[in-house]
Formats: sequence, C-alpha cells, structure tokens
Amino acid sequence: MREKEKLEVKVIERKIFLFSTLFFLLIAFYCNSSAQSPIEEKNKFNLFAQETIDFNELMQKYKESIITIDEANIKTEEILGIPVITSRPADTPEKEIKRRRDILNMQYGQAKQRFEDLENQEEEPQIVEAIPVEGYIVINGGEKRFYDSSHIEKELFYRIKETFVGNILVVRKYNTYKKEFEKNKEYELDSLSTNIKVENFYGKTCIKWSYFVPKFCTRYANFIHYEINKGEIYPNFYSGVVGIDQLEKDQLEIVANTPEIIFYTKDGLHYSDSTKVGCTSGRWKLTNHELEKLLNIGSFKITKNIGNVDKSSSCITGSTITLYLKVKKDEPEKCKEPKSVNIEILSPSEGERYIFTEQNPGTLTLELRAKTTPVKYEESIEWEIPEMEGSHKVFQPSSGLSKPKGPTVKVTYNGLPTHSESFGKQKVKARLNIDGCSLEKTREILIFYPRDEKNNPQGRYPNWFYYWKQTPAAMPFGQNVRLAFHCDSIPIDKCVCLHGGVVGQYNPYYSEHKTINVCDLNKNLEPQDRQNFTIRLPAIKLSIPSTLTSRNFLTYTHIDTFAVIIMHEFTHFNNALTFWTDGYNPEKDKDGDTLPDHIEAELGLNPEEKLSHWKDTLQGTDDEELLTLEATYDYPSGKFDKYDWGKPGKNWK
Repeated sequence: MREKEKLEVKVIERKIFLFSTLFFLLIAFYCNSSAQSPIEEKNKFNLFAQETIDFNELMQKYKESIITIDEANIKTEEILGIPVITSRPADTPEKEIKRRRDILNMQYGQAKQRFEDLENQEEEPQIVEAIPVEGYIVINGGEKRFYDSSHIEKELFYRIKETFVGNILVVRKYNTYKKEFEKNKEYELDSLSTNIKVENFYGKTCIKWSYFVPKFCTRYANFIHYEINKGEIYPNFYSGVVGIDQLEKDQLEIVANTPEIIFYTKDGLHYSDSTKVGCTSGRWKLTNHELEKLLNIGSFKITKNIGNVDKSSSCITGSTITLYLKVKKDEPEKCKEPKSVNIEILSPSEGERYIFTEQNPGTLTLELRAKTTPVKYEESIEWEIPEMEGSHKVFQPSSGLSKPKGPTVKVTYNGLPTHSESFGKQKVKARLNIDGCSLEKTREILIFYPRDEKNNPQGRYPNWFYYWKQTPAAMPFGQNVRLAFHCDSIPIDKCVCLHGGVVGQYNPYYSEHKTINVCDLNKNLEPQDRQNFTIRLPAIKLSIPSTLTSRNFLTYTHIDTFAVIIMHEFTHFNNALTFWTDGYNPEKDKDGDTLPDHIEAELGLNPEEKLSHWKDTLQGTDDEELLTLEATYDYPSGKFDKYDWGKPGKNWK
C-alpha cells in the first residue's frame, strides 16, 4: 500500500474514533431520560463507519444522525431544565472545535464528581479532557522527475501554509481502589483546517520531445494555476490536519497531513497537465513526557525533512514540513465589576513606529513597560506580542515561556520575518488574571522594514520586491502571475531593464509563460524619483476621445508603482496570448503595431499606422502600447496602501 493510501486509512480511523467519542458524550447527557432511539442511532452509525472508507459518505451519515440526537437533546432540556450543547456542527471551524471541547469538558467535570463513588473495578474507567490548541503547518517542497539522468521531464516547487484549530484530548484512567487518577496519560488530537494558502509555487513539465535520440525537451509548459480540494475546506472537511497516534506504552507519534492540492500547467490555449502535491505528511516520534514538556512551555515549533523518505516518494530531497502548535487558553471572563485593581501600559505608546535595522540579519527591539495598582501585581503581568514567523525572539529577562511576564521586558526579534503579514498594524497586550477575572490593556504599534535593503530571508532581492510580491498588488486584475526581478530568466542582450527609465518588461519570445520582470527601480528611475518610486504614465482611454488629444499624465508612487507596472506588463502578455494564439503573423499586421489589422477599426485605431495617437510623445511605440496604458487608466491610487510597510513608503509618515 502506498504511503498516501496508508495515510488516508489512518485518517479515516481517527475520524471514526472522534465521531464515536462525540456520540457517546452526547448520548450520556440524556440516556436516563430519553427513549432508546439515540443509542440505536449511535450503534447504526458505528456499524456504518466500520463498513465504509468513504469519508464523504461518513460525514453525510453523521449529519443525518445528529438530527435524531438534537431532537433528544431538546427533550432532555425540557425534562431536566438544564442547558444541553447542540450536536449540530457549528458554522466555523473555530466554533466547531469549541463545541466539541465544551461537550468533552462538561462530561469530564461531571464524571470527576462521580468517580469517587464508584465501587472497585478491575477495568479502570477512562475520562477525556480537551485542551484548546491552534497552529499551522508549512510545507516547503516539490517534486522532480527526469526523463534520463540529465533531462527534466517535470518539476514543481511550492510553499504551502495551512492553519488549524484543535483540541488535544487527554485520556486519563481512574483507579477505583486508590480513588485517584493514574499518572500515565494517553493523547489524541482533533484538528480542523481554518485556512489553506499556497504562498508560492512554480515549475514546468515537458510537453514536446525531440524526434531524435538522445531525446531532449523542445517545449515546456509552466505550472500557473492550482485548485484546493473542496473537501479540505470546512464544513466539507477531511479534518485531521494534525493528529496524535498513541503508540505502545509512553510513545506517541505526531502526524501532520498536507492538504490535497492540484497544480495545473497551460501552454497557450491548447494544452494542460496537472500534478498533485507529492510531499504528503510529516511524522515526529516523541515520548509522552517530551510532549508534556512542550505543552507546558506553551508553544513549540518542529521541522522534519520529508524529501525522498523512500524510493516511491515523489517528494524531492530537501523538502521540509514545519509544525507550529500553541496551547490556547480559554480566556477567563472579563470582570464585570473590577476591584480596585488597574493595569496601565507605559510603553509602547499607541501608534508607535518600529523598524528593523539595515544590517543582515536585521533586528527589531520592543521595550515593554507596564504598571499595576496595587504594585504587588506587577510581576504577574503577562504580555502578548506579535508573532513573526522566521524571526527569532529573545526576551530580557530571559524566559522559557512563549509569553514574557513582568512589568519590564525587552523583546528582540532577530532576522526579518518570512511573510509580509508580519508588518503593519500589530497589537501588544498586557494582561492580568486575578481571581478568575481578566484585566487587559492593548496598544497598536506599526512595524516596518527598510525598503531598499536586501536583508529579507531570501537575501537576493530588495525587501520591497520580496514582500510586495506576496501581496494582492502582485496579482494584476486578480490573476496569478510569476514575477522575476530585473533581468532574471531573460538573456542579458535581450533585457530592456538594463536601460534607464524602463521599469518593467514582458518579452513574448524570451519570458517564461505568464512571467513579468519588474526592473530595479532604484537603478532605473531618475534620482529625484527614487525616494518615492515615482512614475508618470500617459492618461489614455480609447473610449474617452479627450484623453487622445490632451496630454495628461497619471502619477504613481510606492506600492502603486509596483502594482501598475505589473498590470501594464500583464496586459502585454494577455494581448500576445489573445491576439496571436498561433504565434505572430506579420501578414495579418501590415502596419507592424502587433495588433491584428481587422480589430483596430473597432478599437478606434488606424490599421494603416503603427501609432494612431500621441505621436508627439510616444515616438518609437505602437498601438498595442496604447492598450496597455489604457489598462491602468482606472487604477485607483492607494488601493494597496495597507500592504506597503517599507521605509520609505505609503505608511511611513
């Protein structure tokens, strides 16, 4: 059996266990006051679960069964006068996980009170407590297949991040002779996906081989699109993002499962191919004690090399999967009538700016100060600070906890974070928990990076290019494109980014499919325009005649410049793909403006002139360039300001 098939069977087994546990707990609430139908429904469900390996059918059966459970719940609430938790799945994964946790922990609390009255039993009764957790998995991997030792048939690289919420289920046995719980515990993990994001991907597959021997690829198609299996998305979920399998004695295995995603290639309009993610899972073996130590810390991050784990694996060497898991304490209720206790944040101030240094690696320091009234509570202050994946935190005074404590704490982030989401508006919280009440104060701070340095995690390109290409500004008209910097992937003698004043390029003969090159703006712009990345484009719209006779320009700065460049170059790509599906034909373009003659009249262009408008200003260009300028005419400046956190930048004031 292949690894993927083994994994699917294991996941199904875990789901059956979890659903059965929920059924038992739901029925336990009213089994003494309701008819026999809920128990019969549970037995029917368990029998069905053992006979099917189709999780979609299992989910449908579960949904049908809980209708019966809910009807019995309503009767129980009427008879006993106590609130009963609904057995219907909630409308979000976060609420659903909490619903399951509430069911388990309600039963846990009731059972603990009853265990002391149990008579001695040979078989120790078990009880399950649910602990809330959240986290994410990140897959940095890919697959590569060779036709022979030197020719690539297919290659694909990707970075995928999936966030999840869950409950760690702590299974404890009660010794009826000693009237106490056994020290040994067993663990399970019930998890649901909250978001799946393909942060980056690129690759190609050969679609045409030479006729001669030895064969070599004469044409590649690039991977340009992906689809996430709908079953991965709640409520049509596979669940089991991360699970824990209890092995023999005090050994367990944490299993992280990669979401099912299919990547597609396309060559023009005629050919498509697809491939699934080949890096399917990561496994970590721990002792129960090791897991307990990690949970006591509050959070942990572990990474596993999953490349080429066996000969059948299509996951390339160097591929990794990272698991981050954090214990999420249920927040205590806010004090409705606070005592004479107060907490105040002294530093940072509201809206204070912080920026990573320019050296490599860059650092950022937060000075946290707070006070309480009375003073005796100050050492109990707990801080919640921004999480920045890829940046290592150091606390002073040092602490082994994920959240620093005390009235004065210095936090240093070493290394710029991996994702653009770590910048911008972030929150710092100071919290005090007293007698079951939570007092909390919050400050919003702004985090920036030095725009023109190259101290990002990749280190090859300026920070503005590294971070902006992660944002919607890099998706022209909502399309996924591949971005390259300056002359990357283009022969040096064909690269127009080497000429001053050029800010971007798409070359239909040398650029890879759907690939846009953004030039080095700090080199190519005029000195007076480099501070704000200022560009000016002719304000042209063919449907507005006045724009063809006047000489107005639209000005863009910072991240707007980046977005407009990509929109402009994408339009070049789209025009080439749309108008010249079978390749450029000069017989159909007598005036040489790279537009088919038969469409120009409809567009208000002259099919006998290479450039129909703005001849005094746009000398050396053609009518196709007018279409690219028109494409950005309606772009609203400021559209992506919330993603611009460089210094200088839209938000650095």
